[in-house]
Amino acid sequence: MFEVSPPTLADVARALDAIDLSTYDRMSPREQIAACEALGRLESRVKAHQLVAAAAADRSEAASTIGAASTGAMIANGFGGDPGAAARLLKQARKIEDLSATRQALARGEVSLAQAELIADRVKDLPGDPSEAQREGCETQLLDDAKRLSLKDLSRRADRITETFAPDQVDAHENETLAQREKRARKSSYFWIADRKDGTYKGEFVIPEAQGEMLRNALQALNAPQVKQAEDNPMLAVLDDKPTYGQQMASAFCTLIEHLPADKLPDTAGVGVTVTVNIDLASLIDELKAGTLSTGCRVSAYEARRMACEHGLLPMVFNGKPLPLDCGREQRLFNRAQRRAAEKRDRGCTFPGCDRPPSWCVGHHARKHWARGGATDLGDIVLICAHHHRVIHADEDWEVRFAGDGYPEYVPPASIDPRRRPMRNSRFRADLPTSTAA
Repeated sequence: MFEVSPPTLADVARALDAIDLSTYDRMSPREQIAACEALGRLESRVKAHQLVAAAAADRSEAASTIGAASTGAMIANGFGGDPGAAARLLKQARKIEDLSATRQALARGEVSLAQAELIADRVKDLPGDPSEAQREGCETQLLDDAKRLSLKDLSRRADRITETFAPDQVDAHENETLAQREKRARKSSYFWIADRKDGTYKGEFVIPEAQGEMLRNALQALNAPQVKQAEDNPMLAVLDDKPTYGQQMASAFCTLIEHLPADKLPDTAGVGVTVTVNIDLASLIDELKAGTLSTGCRVSAYEARRMACEHGLLPMVFNGKPLPLDCGREQRLFNRAQRRAAEKRDRGCTFPGCDRPPSWCVGHHARKHWARGGATDLGDIVLICAHHHRVIHADEDWEVRFAGDGYPEYVPPASIDPRRRPMRNSRFRADLPTSTAA
């Protein structure tokens, strides 16, 4: 009987060497998608071995045998030469060292390193004095949740993980967790802005999550996918090439700043914070002479004219009556009240796997297109981002329907799934039981 020697790292390297890099160009789109996921899982498996090997070398003090100052220095000198990356590797290794199930899940490619770190952090910081069995139960539940939730949704789910052993206290535990996190966020927040003396300002900030998401949602609403082309937004036309995402967001940030309600902000030393433009009428009309802001900043006549054109005040009168939620066929577009109701239910794009927020989405007639007799009411609307809106319109074999619990599901074309099994967005919702939050 011949004994089979266990595989070695050299065997793994030879297996990878056997795959030519040009292989991926010859794959079909479906195969390329599968390859990306498979390689992501393979990366997790390699990372698990790397972490365990680093931890073992640290325990045995292997670095001292070659005269290295530390395990981190040994790792950095061995490959890559990045002490910072080596230090992070050791920190990650120590973080998951005591979580056997998480370490094994990483080694099997079932979770990513980021998911494994999140689970380790939350299990370590469980409130109260949970038993070892309760900690293991939380770890097992989070590992199961990680298979279907994005990293952000897994974090939200982890905030309520104490429901596995203290269901009556989960709301209080989550609230205390969030309160402590917000307190730390406020302490670590900062903001600075500086004049670069070349016509631009630069800055940096760290702010709490809630305010950060408010800012991001405002910018994304101003930079929604529907208006990303230069021909749709004159502010982007000054760019020579197709604007980058960063340039688009910078343009949205400038728009947001220009539309701040200065009349609602507090006065400074008795003088309002509104920035005025000083320029004579002829120059404003002819665009031949620069203007001066009340801060002393000089702007071109073109810029001054744009400001004068865009920043007028438009009175808005409301009659105080609640907006109707059911508009029947009187209008084609969903109204504001319907949008808000759909946002409460959908939380963003409803297409499976998409994490775009409500501000990126349009209201889609799910049951029947309006032009074909569909009604514009809450029983028909689903939120969907512009990209996935184009996807389902380009291939009419996609079917959108509502499940028994009222949440939308997508039935893919037979070309994607011959069995046409319905799918739904797995966005985590804290107000629903875990079994139905998918």
